[in-house]
Amino acid sequence: MRLFLLAAAIVLAAPAIAQAQPDDGKRIAQFYSYRLTDRARFESGYRAHLGWHARKGDRLAWYAWTVQSGPRRGQFIDATAGASFADLDARPDIAGDGADFARTAAPHAEPVDVETWELWPEPSTATPLEDREPSRTVDVFLIQVDPGEELAFERAIGAMATRKVPGLRVSWYRKLRGGRVPAYMVLLARDRWADLGRAGGTLSSLLAGAYGAQPAAIQPVLDSVASIDTESWSYEPRLSLIPGTPLLP
Repeated sequence: MRLFLLAAAIVLAAPAIAQAQPDDGKRIAQFYSYRLTDRARFESGYRAHLGWHARKGDRLAWYAWTVQSGPRRGQFIDATAGASFADLDARPDIAGDGADFARTAAPHAEPVDVETWELWPEPSTATPLEDREPSRTVDVFLIQVDPGEELAFERAIGAMATRKVPGLRVSWYRKLRGGRVPAYMVLLARDRWADLGRAGGTLSSLLAGAYGAQPAAIQPVLDSVASIDTESWSYEPRLSLIPGTPLLP
């Protein structure tokens, strides 16, 4: 959720794909990560904080996950997506938001980072977060690109993304702030293990599964990559809030 208390401290080609194009300007996603010091008390406080957002009529969607595998295993991640920078500035009672979070959930967690990402719609085959249809699990590819190689990387991705193979729900994001750049994040939304079986566990296999890419097309992508981390996140519906739907009991 917006743990904008931390944010305040930090301060803040290819043909278009119809199903992967949110409204103009609605492409910003903010991700917040935490180490929990007392999960039970954090979840209780966080749910109370979600209630604050609901009562204030917050129009942003807030998603939550627990990292199940990868370098950040055990961390809590929340995010809003499908927003514009203007939407973030127009949140109701920003000062009250930070104060309520500080009172309810913050005492039971250690903030790790705030990252700002922008949806890259052209290679995306689906936008479940922007469409407010989160999946049960998200497999995450965090891609660090060599400095100066982002244009070559994006051209190589764009060339293969002119063809989409139906089935895999893949969302691409460019990092705007937080940690090292240039960096990209690929979210594979899945509700079944079979989706992971089809995508495989590597960037190469994901590109082959999503775009039918051959090794000759994939190699230029890999040549631009400095490192790749992979994670799996489990969605936490009781710790998420989507406008127009009630907070789950």
